[in-house]
Amino acid sequence: MACPCWHEPSPDDAEKLYMAACSANLMGCTDSYANIILYRKKYKTQICYCGGNVLRKYGTLEATEKDISSTRALYGFPIGTGDMKTAIDFLNKDAAENGMPSAFPLLTDRQKLYLETKMPNKYTFTERRDDSDYVYLTKSLAELPGGKYHKKKNHIAQFMRKHPDVFYKPLTSGNAADALEIEKTWFDANEGTGNYDKEAEYDIIYEALSLFDVLNLTGGVLYADNRPIAMTIGSAITEKVADVHFEKAVPEYDRDGAYAVINQEFAKTMIKYEYLNREEDMGIEGLRKAKLSYHPELLLAKWSAE
Repeated sequence: MACPCWHEPSPDDAEKLYMAACSANLMGCTDSYANIILYRKKYKTQICYCGGNVLRKYGTLEATEKDISSTRALYGFPIGTGDMKTAIDFLNKDAAENGMPSAFPLLTDRQKLYLETKMPNKYTFTERRDDSDYVYLTKSLAELPGGKYHKKKNHIAQFMRKHPDVFYKPLTSGNAADALEIEKTWFDANEGTGNYDKEAEYDIIYEALSLFDVLNLTGGVLYADNRPIAMTIGSAITEKVADVHFEKAVPEYDRDGAYAVINQEFAKTMIKYEYLNREEDMGIEGLRKAKLSYHPELLLAKWSAE
């Protein structure tokens, strides 16, 4: 099948990407239209539309060798409900034209099963625990029901007592500058200058706030002591699942429990979605402990295939 040319994803692709994820009933943060667009420069993402699916590849040959330290062509599993075999054959052909074996770095269990059953003995699989997505019931994060959330509720209550003037506002283009101020404070406090990942994230957050309305993003800002102290940015993956892309707090308020407060306040505004995907822990021990403490409904496993 002849497919259209690869191109860098842009806001013009947002609706098609979103509808493709909805049609396939996906839950993963890597399938979020907002992530595909916002991280396009960091991962040198290219997409094309082929036979009812969205195809993705990451990095040029030069970038793959330099940045990912591999000799593989990296692809996203096709998004959509088109003919998967045709789409994967096209990706394998694209890899062969670059003289490299193809690889899918972030597969879900369902996508892994497809390759195992439809293309047996062709791929080698490796589990990527650090990249597994934490998926929660939105209602649980909003209400913190039962004894298992007792510590969370106490932490929030302590924050409220220490900062009685605290209030939450939905993030809009009108208070985007407040969210960026929080990111700047966090960036400086965490020695972001000179750190590739933190600098790239700063640029992505800046663009997300610049394109807030264009990309139909959502979020919130927490205020206390007459200043913005925490922020979060999210978007829909499908009609049932929303993604929390970024969550940042000013360090001195982090210690008091600002993350617990904004986590709950944002969840309250997202109750129309059954699930909230809070993305991966990247193998960071403290982050893993924090995400597990909120009792995920599902740990969306990720695999690489080559």
